[in-house]
Amino acid sequence: MRWSRLAAVLPLLLLLNGCAGESTADYVARRLDVSLPEPVSVTMEDTHGGFHGDGLLHIELVFAPSDAPAVEEAVSHHPSGHWNPFPMDGEMEEILYRGGASDAGWPVPRRGWWYLRDRQAGGEGGMLTRSSFNYTFAVYDPDEYTLYYQEYDT
Repeated sequence: MRWSRLAAVLPLLLLLNGCAGESTADYVARRLDVSLPEPVSVTMEDTHGGFHGDGLLHIELVFAPSDAPAVEEAVSHHPSGHWNPFPMDGEMEEILYRGGASDAGWPVPRRGWWYLRDRQAGGEGGMLTRSSFNYTFAVYDPDEYTLYYQEYDT
């Protein structure tokens, strides 16, 4: 009798556990330390799993036009200093859009904000002088209501 109750309750517990998991949008919001509304569309591709975990995690979050002001407020007034308005410095654009962003097919927006965080621990020199990259890069394009997010590791 006890086993039949367990068998009846187990699928419900598994379902509830799956609902409590972190969504892709929640993951991006946590990693960027921003509060985001629920996107209307989420696209994700992850090529990590290669040698030493190298690869590209690419996520696109598309928001409803009515949510655009909330996203714009979250990124444009973020206290971390990691978010910067476009246009981007030419050298920085060359580096970032030559790597993971171009692999993912990201457009360079006319206006918006970009985020960069170097995640490489113990690397000598600055990010632009190393032969490998481990960074998080994000772009919010307010004209397309899209937040592009990537973790790029080479």
